[in-house]
Amino acid sequence: MDAQGRKFAMEDPVPLTPAPERIRLATESKPWKNYWRMLGTVILAFILIDFGISILIFSLLSGDFLLTALGTFCSLAPLPLLIILHRPKMVHVRLATPDSKGKKYHPLPEGGSLYTPQPTVFKRFITTDDSVLDLPPHRQIWAIFIVVVVIGAVLSIPLLFEETLVAGIVIYLFAVIPLFILGFSIPVFAWWATSSKWLGLPTRRRDAEAWLIAGMASALPALIINTWIFPALLPSFLSENAQMFLLLTVSAPVGEEFFKMLAVCLFLPNIRNARQGFQVGFTVGLGFALIENLMYIMGSSFGGAISLTLTTLVRGIGSIPGHAVWTGVTGFGIGCLANSTDVDRRMRWMLRGLSIRTVDFVENLGIDVDGDGDHSGYDHLRQSLDDVLDGDTPASSSWLLIDQKTGHPVNPDGIEEEDVGTTIVTAVQAEQYRKESGFQLLPPSNALFCLILAMLGHAFWNGSSFLVSLLGGNYGLSLGIDILLNLSWMAVLISTVLFLATKIMKGVRSLSTS
Repeated sequence: MDAQGRKFAMEDPVPLTPAPERIRLATESKPWKNYWRMLGTVILAFILIDFGISILIFSLLSGDFLLTALGTFCSLAPLPLLIILHRPKMVHVRLATPDSKGKKYHPLPEGGSLYTPQPTVFKRFITTDDSVLDLPPHRQIWAIFIVVVVIGAVLSIPLLFEETLVAGIVIYLFAVIPLFILGFSIPVFAWWATSSKWLGLPTRRRDAEAWLIAGMASALPALIINTWIFPALLPSFLSENAQMFLLLTVSAPVGEEFFKMLAVCLFLPNIRNARQGFQVGFTVGLGFALIENLMYIMGSSFGGAISLTLTTLVRGIGSIPGHAVWTGVTGFGIGCLANSTDVDRRMRWMLRGLSIRTVDFVENLGIDVDGDGDHSGYDHLRQSLDDVLDGDTPASSSWLLIDQKTGHPVNPDGIEEEDVGTTIVTAVQAEQYRKESGFQLLPPSNALFCLILAMLGHAFWNGSSFLVSLLGGNYGLSLGIDILLNLSWMAVLISTVLFLATKIMKGVRSLSTS
């Protein structure tokens, strides 16, 4: 009421409306934010798997109550933090569009109003955060990895001489924690950024993180098989070396690649071609390598700077891309399967049907889960399987990255622009691109053959490394020759994996995304 006795009613904010199709939104570019989020995730996952579920299984087998309590605590404590780190994020978008018939003041639901210099029409809608994967330039991350290895090598020098041994140990104790954290995480992050650039596929951040987390989760059943199930099945008359050889060439490659394959299959409803299948598989493999790398680098850190540096280097340029490439090959086969059949759409229809039945069940209990003011269940279109098989994939909103300093849109490193107007290539340009691409490799298109190929590659790496390590003792070689032999063979394996990784990625990138 004003001084003249007139009453004024506050205008209600405009109601929420469905998000427009194909709207383009923007978010601020923070490339290192993904690193810190995934670093926290893998540490929590490591506590959950190694200090939680693994100890819980061991304590139940041994009947130790204290270990059972510790395992239970470590299994439950990380869960709330993991949920907080990766809870689905919704974005409240407020859109003011210039319109001569609009208004300059628009009331907001939290109070106050939005003022626009010219008349506008105001809309509000809520949409999921589908911002694109934003990673630092891969060369920047590799530079950090090189610095970590160089620092580790420098810290190793005082440990080689008796006069500087004590000082070297003291310095190493101060540097071991940052070297450990960077040593196990940075090379995985570097390969993530490298594969993102080389494959050139626009990717939603939440999808890429889900692939990485699925790879971490696949380490749990593989750990159970390698630690308890497979050793229990081995005959007792086998020698220790024979048991270790079978563990490395049968249990590890078969179990690990199988469960990584299952992790890739979780995303089959969203895999539409071989190129995308390879991307999902490669990232799942990186997730597995990330948590495995944490275990290996942690163990090597107790052996001093020399052990930590060598393990960081070998795993950073060998084991990590190995895991990623083998699972990428499996994902390639799964992508070919999705592209040649309708299995992805069938799974999408099944999952959608499960979600609809869940909404119906919850609303029958008297809970208005969809917020429409009644308990009538799922009120939107219920598509049949034929509708899903015949229809197109619904379009989602696309997101831009905005540079923090300039405020201008930026593209992620190496990612292809989706605008059709910028992707038209002439015949001459296409021929030039083919010449520049050089030699390429493509995995087989059969999903089963790809899985077997991944297992064989994994088994060859493990088995050959183990056999070469036995040569020195069996043939009486000197320590120096034995070390040189092992390092030489490791260099051959690493060179082979890097060659395969680059050539397969070139071949996969040449494929169509349709």
